[in-house]
Amino acid sequence: MRRVLTTAVLGLSLLGAAACAADPAPSAAAPSSAAASAAASSAAPAAATGTKDKAGTCAAFNELAFSPKGLAVLGATGKIIGAALGDEAKAKEQIPLLGKAIEEYRAELVKISADTADAELKAALEADLAMVAAGGQAVAAANGDLNKIIEVLESTALDFETGRTARICQA
Repeated sequence: MRRVLTTAVLGLSLLGAAACAADPAPSAAAPSSAAASAAASSAAPAAATGTKDKAGTCAAFNELAFSPKGLAVLGATGKIIGAALGDEAKAKEQIPLLGKAIEEYRAELVKISADTADAELKAALEADLAMVAAGGQAVAAANGDLNKIIEVLESTALDFETGRTARICQA
């Protein structure tokens, strides 16, 4: 349990550092849902065909971290952990919110990936998308079992802040 709380605190710290390093750029129009679906279903990273350079892509990635969709995963995690300490039934009520938050975060990453023109970031985003998808699958596979959900939260499956994209954007 301490590991999860430590991860949450460190995650918030990293989010703050990422925001300070971000150089927000105006965002271009969002890609069509067909383009987003194609990017998400591709097994190998597609060629970078978007409009945003590295700075623009990193700005969009860092903005996602502080958006309601980005913070929803952390919020749901905190609610599950907090409730698990005192009331297991309340913690179980939060599990569907975690799954939904992960899916919304993944959908936003798909959009960012589709709109990058930087090949290195495209590959990093695709790797991070695979990590997020695996985290979502692990939560779904836990089938509401709180102990299994806690195991997923303590693992690196949902450790978005240390993904490849975050490392590139912080450099």
